[in-house]
Amino acid sequence: MDRETAVLLALVGVLAVNQAVMRTPRLQRDARVYWTVQFMDLLMAASVIFFGLPGFDHLPAVSIVVGLLFVMHVAQNHSARSKREEAERRERVHAERELSEQNRASRAPEEDF
Repeated sequence: MDRETAVLLALVGVLAVNQAVMRTPRLQRDARVYWTVQFMDLLMAASVIFFGLPGFDHLPAVSIVVGLLFVMHVAQNHSARSKREEAERRERVHAERELSEQNRASRAPEEDF
């Protein structure tokens, strides 16, 4: 396998791992997996932007666009995780409020008529 093919397969592999992690809630919740994918994306972006893509030496814009694609994935991953965490936080607060209201209602003295 030549170098161009190996680099292309590495790029596709990192994108595939990124998609798998971000589409699997259990993997997305695991901080180690999430941050490993984020680091891989940033490393791939920096490598592609600074060293270029083999076979596209005459078109440096291709390397920049592919590198920025990985940076965009980092931003999308972070946004998706933040939204999910905020939704979970709101669910917990809502559940705690309901439980508190139920406890308050059960402790209220009954009125005699």
